[in-house]
Amino acid sequence: MKKPHLLKIIPPVGASFVLKGDAIAWDNPWHYHPELELIYCIKGKGTNFVGNAIHSIEEGEVLLFGSNLPHTRQRDRLFYELNHQESPESIVIQFKVDFLGEYFFRIQEFAHIGELFSNALRGIKFHGAILKRIAEKLIAMKQMDRTNRILELLSLLDMLSTSKEFEFINSIDYLSEAHEKYAQKINRVYEYTIQHFRKPIELNEIAKLTNLSTSAFCRYFRARTRKSYFQYLTEVRIGYACRLLSEYEYTIGQVAYESGFNNLSHFNKQFKKIMHIPPRAYQYKRLAIS
Repeated sequence: MKKPHLLKIIPPVGASFVLKGDAIAWDNPWHYHPELELIYCIKGKGTNFVGNAIHSIEEGEVLLFGSNLPHTRQRDRLFYELNHQESPESIVIQFKVDFLGEYFFRIQEFAHIGELFSNALRGIKFHGAILKRIAEKLIAMKQMDRTNRILELLSLLDMLSTSKEFEFINSIDYLSEAHEKYAQKINRVYEYTIQHFRKPIELNEIAKLTNLSTSAFCRYFRARTRKSYFQYLTEVRIGYACRLLSEYEYTIGQVAYESGFNNLSHFNKQFKKIMHIPPRAYQYKRLAIS
């Protein structure tokens, strides 16, 4: 995955924000934009890459990405190549923080929504009973005129900002670094890792991306993430393994290999350490749910 590029978003003429359907392009690029992005996945199979997090796309999920948070959603190529009649379907809203004016969300009555925007810099995934209410509002908004869309969007943002049914997608450490002037080094590491985690990665090749010595890079990465690089790499690999265990009837050995592990025992140990459950038990549980 290459360096994220700035995506220019242009609202329709006479509108202050974008409301659209999204089928996830085949080659959806790794990108960022100043607009916040709210996504409701109606149906779809694939992977979300958000900041330094990697998770399977879930039908019915609702995600909120803050300003300039790098992300991409990738189709599951195998599934859609075998099922040509199927296509992902989502509803997406994109809007700038100041789409209603520079100070609108700073006044006391809307300050809680401004706080939601700040929290969204980490990426937010909503869950629970609120998902149905969000879906209903988004579907209804598609049939409204532009004035009522704004009123309904405010109502939606108010609901999201007061909800306790959510989790953060990324750690604070990633975001504080991602929005600094000199974030290019750490972002190059994240991007390279997402692109190559299925293959063996040597510490010296990662250090070269930052123009640091191996020892200096280790200090640099730990200072910004509070974990070693190989801890981070393992988390990315286990996240991908969870996707495979959830969506395909692979053997545990195949999952380990496809996720970048060349030792089954080590994979089992790391999976249980991170997920608190053995991979086979995780697979049975996920397949039973689906």
